[in-house]
Amino acid sequence: MEQYLPYIVTILCSLISGVASYLASRRQTKADLEKLQKQHELDIEKEREMFAMQKERMELEHKHQLELKQKELENQLGANFTNTLLTEAMKMPEVRQQFAQGVRNGGKKHR
Repeated sequence: MEQYLPYIVTILCSLISGVASYLASRRQTKADLEKLQKQHELDIEKEREMFAMQKERMELEHKHQLELKQKELENQLGANFTNTLLTEAMKMPEVRQQFAQGVRNGGKKHR
């Protein structure tokens, strides 16, 4: 039995070292996993915030575009109304006569 004693001691030391290494690596792996989970949660929160900011920016841009289209439509309607009013007014003989008289009077003043 004494001849096997050095081998038994070596095997026991190796087993103890192996178990200790296993427990240490398991503890380290658990800590790394928790760290990765925390980082993942932070990354997801950051992405949510970026998405919310992009959504808000797009909503503001859309609102601005709608306002511009509304102003453009109002301007176009005003111009169309003015053109229609002048066209209809020029069809009336009294208005054409007053217009012609105004042009003649304006021409006399410049001379």
